[in-house]
Amino acid sequence: MTKRKEILVLNMVENLGNVKRLLREGLSYREISDITNKLVQDELLSYYEKRIILTEKGKVVLDQNKLLIKETNKENWIQPENKSRVKKHERNFIYLPNQTELDF
Repeated sequence: MTKRKEILVLNMVENLGNVKRLLREGLSYREISDITNKLVQDELLSYYEKRIILTEKGKVVLDQNKLLIKETNKENWIQPENKSRVKKHERNFIYLPNQTELDF
């Protein structure tokens, strides 16, 4: 487990967030569970009245490592959308649309 993943889980718990962000980061439900259990053992998280809360030690660790959450590589800010790409045609290709599909 990387430190970044642990910090993401701590941030999610602090902000009462959703696991969707963690799933987008590539974590599985099993990994989230394992990380959460490890953080409870390390006393960064605790169970209180059927809820998971951040301990004081967890708040300190989160504040010290907030920079790990930000994505600094600008290439990863916007993911390319490849499913709508059209294959490249040869230079002299002429596209003639179907006349029955035209709306104008």
